[in-house]
Amino acid sequence: MRINTHFDGIVTSAKTGEIFLRRLSWSKVWKLPKTGDGVKVTAIVWRPDSVVLAVGYSSGDVTLVDVESGVIAHTFNPCGEPVTALSWENSIASLNEEAENFLLPDELLPQPSKVNSSKLDAGPMLEGEKGLKNEELLSLLWIGLKNGLVYGYAFGLFPCCLLKLSELSGMNETIGAVRSICPNGDHSQLCILADLRAGRSEVLLMTVDTPLITYCLKELYGLGVLYRQITGLMDCLISAQKALQEAWEDALVDLESKMVRYDNNDGQSSLSVDLMELLMFGHAGIKLEKFLVTDLTDKGLKRIGQAVELSYSNMQKLLIKHIVCANYQLSYYLTQLCGLAKQEDRFSCLGLQVNLCLSACRAAGSFTAKTAELQQVIDGSIKYLKTFFRWLYVTILRLSDEPIPPELATSTQQDVRFIANFLAKDFETDGQVRLDRIGQYLRNEPLTSIASSKTRPWDMLAEACPTITNFPDSDLFQPRAERSLAQEFTHLEQQVKASFEAIPSAVGQTASLPFMTNLTLDCPSDGLDNIKITSRSINQPKDRCNLIGLTNSATPSSGFYLFEFASEKERKNLTRAAFFSFRRCNHLPPGEYKLSDMQFYNDEIMSILLLTEQNTNSIFLQLSLALLREQLAPVMSRRGPFNSSFQSDLFASSFRVFNDFQATALGLSSSRKVAAIFSAAKRKVRIFDMEVEEEEDVEDEDQDIEDVSDLSQEISKDGGNEKDVSDVDMAVSP
Repeated sequence: MRINTHFDGIVTSAKTGEIFLRRLSWSKVWKLPKTGDGVKVTAIVWRPDSVVLAVGYSSGDVTLVDVESGVIAHTFNPCGEPVTALSWENSIASLNEEAENFLLPDELLPQPSKVNSSKLDAGPMLEGEKGLKNEELLSLLWIGLKNGLVYGYAFGLFPCCLLKLSELSGMNETIGAVRSICPNGDHSQLCILADLRAGRSEVLLMTVDTPLITYCLKELYGLGVLYRQITGLMDCLISAQKALQEAWEDALVDLESKMVRYDNNDGQSSLSVDLMELLMFGHAGIKLEKFLVTDLTDKGLKRIGQAVELSYSNMQKLLIKHIVCANYQLSYYLTQLCGLAKQEDRFSCLGLQVNLCLSACRAAGSFTAKTAELQQVIDGSIKYLKTFFRWLYVTILRLSDEPIPPELATSTQQDVRFIANFLAKDFETDGQVRLDRIGQYLRNEPLTSIASSKTRPWDMLAEACPTITNFPDSDLFQPRAERSLAQEFTHLEQQVKASFEAIPSAVGQTASLPFMTNLTLDCPSDGLDNIKITSRSINQPKDRCNLIGLTNSATPSSGFYLFEFASEKERKNLTRAAFFSFRRCNHLPPGEYKLSDMQFYNDEIMSILLLTEQNTNSIFLQLSLALLREQLAPVMSRRGPFNSSFQSDLFASSFRVFNDFQATALGLSSSRKVAAIFSAAKRKVRIFDMEVEEEEDVEDEDQDIEDVSDLSQEISKDGGNEKDVSDVDMAVSP
């Protein structure tokens, strides 16, 4: 089980793949079900503002979850490899106002409605309703994979960097799973811990410089904002098209099949010819009369007509309220993207290409034109089907000697000409009855019945304004006549994806690897998954560095390594390290101790969980980072094994002994000032207030927590504040 704490929530993951969010009182907020059989949760990280939770899976999926509602906001899979590490950090500079200088305002854009396939009338889709709200700071979600790749996603959505560690290292051997990623404040440097090679218990510590990210923070922020808007609108269009497919009524398909059987009965007569004779001379043959009265029937035809009219009306609403509105916004943002791409001095180094962005704009224009064409086809279909069904309905009533409603008794000469024209030109296509012209637009295949150029909106505009062909981008709104709406959208998806596709590699190719060292751990190669690793980025004005701590063996272990990677200009690329053993820890009672978990509490404190020799008692230990860092020694070798023969002393700032409590996992939140300690053996969790006033004196208490069926565990909460140094609730200096 993994435990992450942030603010007033605790996130835990079970071995079966479920995710739980609980309050500090251990009351359940929501549960996220498993994604599939055998799929495990491999990493969890909070977005810096704690609004979104990122979860990595062994399947390679990364899921962004809205913390407030527990709704999955977004899911993506970088390349299909299992996720092994996640890190989500803000840049230290606010870029929101600066990005507005080169992004156009969108306050006047019409907002598309949220599509609910079961209810076509839905409310407006508010920006960020799933938790992916605008951020003033550029946050980067770093994803480490099992194959040694590291991806960077701006805002957790926009893929903006790809690091191939094996190529960067220049080594002949392949780098394996990425275990830890720690970026500094401006994302100019990453400290990475990864497996060196398969089959050996060696890890590789390295620093990767990413200067282009720092140099282009404003540009990446702007691209990230546009990418978030564009992908959100693409998702809206996907949902709208699914609803469009559901709204399409296939009743006409059944009617067409009946009419085809009529033609195939004797092979000598044609339904269109017989219906034309009936229209012109008012006489129906025996075969046609039997077909109309027995097979179609007045009630059946009335039911089909009502269903088709309702279906087409709903489709028109979806097109106007959702698809047209969303595509209008999409064209607006793609136009902005083209404008940015034309600023080659700022964006070409990021891999943004003008020709690809223009192709995406043209694809959006083609989709717009095809949407307008579908609206025209629906309008025409409603008109001719309504008139045709009305005439057939009256004819069936006459043949059945049924009374005809007065409002249907008369028909105009214009109606007769319209029906005759329909039977002569549009009733059949290649010898097949074709009443439905709409369904073909919803299938991802070429149209079987292409609309006349006289009814296609773009062709009508081009004919009315011949000078439009002289424009440089004359094909901006020129869809292919034979393409369906689904095909145009597929083309649009491909072009939008291609616009951003080159950015991660372009940014990653500028990265360099100034420091690298090997570290051999005291465990078998299959025990690397049980190594405890923790990292922290310190961004103080006079102290900027990244810290990585890791145990020397699979837990419980006898000690840990601490590495410091300096990132300020004066100490750039200076690395210091030391190994700390609990055999040389002052202030602890004599005995053998093993480390079970470790985490950085804040910039000044490291928290450690220890087990006693008999594994019956536990110790929660607070260590001063200032004292630890004083004992770090420079690592001289930049591309060689790390010499860990020296050991340093430990000085405990405070500690508490837990009798009869085998602690195995630790979760900390310095902003909330809480610690959660979990015992696998006792199946209990204890939650402590880390910083309290010394005057407070509250007795310890154990309280049973209800509603634990989800985890099948007995949960107890332990609270208490005393002034004794052995008490965990001893106030810790910030």
